[in-house]
Amino acid sequence: MNTRDLALFRAVVKYKNYTYVAEKFAVSQPAVTQAVKRLEKEFDAQLVQQDHAHQQMLITESGQLLYRNSQVMSDSLELTHREIEAAKQPKIRFGLPPILGALFFPQVAKHLLAWGWLKQLKVVEEGSAQVLNDLAKGKLDIALIASAHPLHLREIQTTALGDRPFEVIVSENSPFAKRGKISFQELDQQKFIGMDDSFIHPQAFRDYCQAAGVKPEVIYRTSDITWMKSIVRTNLGLGFLVKDAILPGEGLVGLKIDDPLREAFHISVAYRKNTKLSSNEASLLQILLKIKV
Repeated sequence: MNTRDLALFRAVVKYKNYTYVAEKFAVSQPAVTQAVKRLEKEFDAQLVQQDHAHQQMLITESGQLLYRNSQVMSDSLELTHREIEAAKQPKIRFGLPPILGALFFPQVAKHLLAWGWLKQLKVVEEGSAQVLNDLAKGKLDIALIASAHPLHLREIQTTALGDRPFEVIVSENSPFAKRGKISFQELDQQKFIGMDDSFIHPQAFRDYCQAAGVKPEVIYRTSDITWMKSIVRTNLGLGFLVKDAILPGEGLVGLKIDDPLREAFHISVAYRKNTKLSSNEASLLQILLKIKV
């Protein structure tokens, strides 16, 4: 069975005219007839009858059943063809920081899944700083990355998708929880739970501290955002994350940073300038550029 036969059969059911279907698909009328016969042989059932007395075509019960299911079958076959073709291609090494994976990648994940792309990606999950380093060293092909400043790099081509503000995060039981906003000048004596240097957060955090002239103590660093948030939730320290990283029900509150410094979580798609993208990599790039920040 092939998708072409199914498409011709669907048209026969719709128009009930072999000649018209042949003209519409730019094939001969016998080709349309043979397509229907191949399907009848495949399913061992008569699909179409000719009522010569009334000069009309009748679609049998089996034909109606096949018609109702043919589009699903056709889509499934096409997806299978795409997946098999994709399986022949080398996997794309794709860098995806955990925060970007959770907040923004789902926008295009459904599209990638529908086209059989997800199986072709070798996803490497690590902080943006490490992703950028691996991309420069040729360990990755394409990446979604975040940076504390807009990126202008000699060897890396980047396309900005947008930016989001940083926030100080606190436990809902913290004295700061109902403040809504806070200045770094108020945080000199506070203890922080930080992300490690594989993420860009430490750089932005240092910039805010330097601009405010404060040196709050970072008592613990981790590469696990969930673990970091769980420690902050127990009120053992404050956190510093991009806005939107806190989910309802986590027992955390995000405070707007009320400082003149306007550092932001800049999000970009990146790949090496000296690398010629394959057709699949170029297609993936175009899909990633649809992400809305």
